Amino acid sequence: MLSTNPLQRKIQISGIILIFGLVVEAVCLLGQGPIAFLVFIGLGGLAFLVAIVYYLLALVRSGSA
Repeated sequence: MLSTNPLQRKIQISGIILIFGLVVEAVCLLGQGPIAFLVFIGLGGLAFLVAIVYYLLALVRSGSA
């Protein structure tokens, strides 16, 4: 369940996105071929990038408030 504190909620959402990226990359490691690699890099890498940027933005915006 998500927290009611805005900063904690944003960090939890970032963690959920990061876990999704890890699951995608773990599933792609079971596959073989170029499609598995493209999904590994495309979807997994994008999820990692989004989670990291969302986390950092949450920290920066909470400090300015």
